[in-house]
Amino acid sequence: MNSKERVKATLRRQTTDRTPVDCWLYQKQFVEKLNAEYGPREQFLDEFGIDIFVGFVPYPNQSGRLWDVQDLPAFDPGDPRDPRWLTHTDWNYDFAGLNVIEAVRQQGDRRFILAHVWGIVEGTSRIIGIENCWMNLGAQPKIMGAWFDRYADWLCGLVESLADAGVDGVTLSDDWGSNQNMLFSPRMWRNLIAPYARRVVAHAHSLGLFVNLHSDGYIMQIMDDLIDIGFDSMHPVQESAGMDPRTVKERYGDKIVIYGSLDVIDGLLAYEGDALEEYITRRFAIYAPGGGFIFNTGHFVQPDIPVQRLLHAYRVVQRLAAQYHTP
Repeated sequence: MNSKERVKATLRRQTTDRTPVDCWLYQKQFVEKLNAEYGPREQFLDEFGIDIFVGFVPYPNQSGRLWDVQDLPAFDPGDPRDPRWLTHTDWNYDFAGLNVIEAVRQQGDRRFILAHVWGIVEGTSRIIGIENCWMNLGAQPKIMGAWFDRYADWLCGLVESLADAGVDGVTLSDDWGSNQNMLFSPRMWRNLIAPYARRVVAHAHSLGLFVNLHSDGYIMQIMDDLIDIGFDSMHPVQESAGMDPRTVKERYGDKIVIYGSLDVIDGLLAYEGDALEEYITRRFAIYAPGGGFIFNTGHFVQPDIPVQRLLHAYRVVQRLAAQYHTP
């Protein structure tokens, strides 16, 4: 079973030979440290059996400035089918990811390719600013709702280009949670955000793509909604925000694939040696039985993580992944 088959089988609840594994090595300074102290990223991906590689799409606002909420009706991100969304190279100085075309070309024959796109709220926050985005959900719901309607259609067009490019799945990156609560009320989310996320998920599924949700923070109030919308997986299940692993697994583990479990700060940075091994082992014991689990870091591995600690962690992961498979 190769990586692409393994991840697809996990998402379909089919038999797998082991737990799929991922590691978000897309922070430039850490990737440089890894190269100097261990070897190139590709060596890590091969040695530790990394099954997924992410191709990134740039933010929908490439105008070089933030816009006022009153200007949203006139804002035009451009043609979603323009190749520039898949071939972008002008990344931030600390980013080591690849665009979608490069990801498919370099890794598509060996790994599951997941395209990372900016969801309804997170994409909008890059157009009018984070605070203005949250505030105007309440202050200007008609303007925001009309924009979300247009943006969902735009994302559907982008998803068509991603499918044509050969990706296997799409991540909608849309942080909806904070610590112990959501960033906005579940009622507001259901009225203003969920219908448009649902449209994008349904369109991606119609094209044969899997859909992953990336949302940091506490989102337990809408877990049933996420199942109903049809998300295939969710990342990262942030324990530090109050997401309890056992509760998530027991209530939803047979309905949505858990993609994550290794918190970069509260796990990988906080622990080392035997304590780190115990941290990882406990989470495998919770999430892996019965399948429906893809091990991954909760976010990009950061420069303050010692390289040898990451290597130790993934030696443990490699051993545990082989122990858990679906019959």
